[in-house]
Amino acid sequence: MTEKLDCKLLVFEDDPNIQTMLRTYFSNQGAEVVTADNGKDACQRISATRPDIILLDVVMPHQDGLSILNELRESAVETPVIILTDRNRVDDKVEGLELGADDYLTKPFSLRELLARIKAQLRRSAKRKKNDTESDSIRIGPLQIDTKAREILLDNEKTVALTKTEFDLFTYLATRKKTVVSHRELLQEVLGYDPDIETKALVMHVANLRKKLESNSPNTIEIIAVPGVGYKLSAVE
Repeated sequence: MTEKLDCKLLVFEDDPNIQTMLRTYFSNQGAEVVTADNGKDACQRISATRPDIILLDVVMPHQDGLSILNELRESAVETPVIILTDRNRVDDKVEGLELGADDYLTKPFSLRELLARIKAQLRRSAKRKKNDTESDSIRIGPLQIDTKAREILLDNEKTVALTKTEFDLFTYLATRKKTVVSHRELLQEVLGYDPDIETKALVMHVANLRKKLESNSPNTIEIIAVPGVGYKLSAVE
């Protein structure tokens, strides 16, 4: 028997046909589905609804999805967000991940694939909550990782601003410093995916993480790609 969704899903989608399709499908999967057809008062709706996960269309009336996402993350709301975007809007994917989206899916999309992405984010969210009850500190190069506060500090006490996915990736690699971590392991243990799923989300998250590390601590920490295998973290001590 297929495992049912036990979550509250908030869908921002202005296309009535897509909205109906999503509401019907995910309700049948066991989720409580709440829908919105525009971005007006989005953050207030999210606060009132308290969803477990959000599907966020990029193009909507009143307020677009990326600006809603930006407001959420600036308000320290860490609810998982999957952005929905048109196939030809590549910049939306990059900007969405930089703003703190957990994943993205291009239209038209498969409902089964979206279901798999949602389940992955719910597993990851549950795992993060469990890990957040543990206190630990990791030192790598000039950076100090506070896993309890979910902060990364430089020696000058400046905070390195990372999205929660970037933080999880960096911390996972840091605990395995100088060891090659496979793509499959990162997809499964950090992003929460079935390791056989086809997605470029990992590559895009790593690219954004590299930029931020180089900007904050040039030439001291490197994420090295091992072709066909995965990534390893190297640091100047």
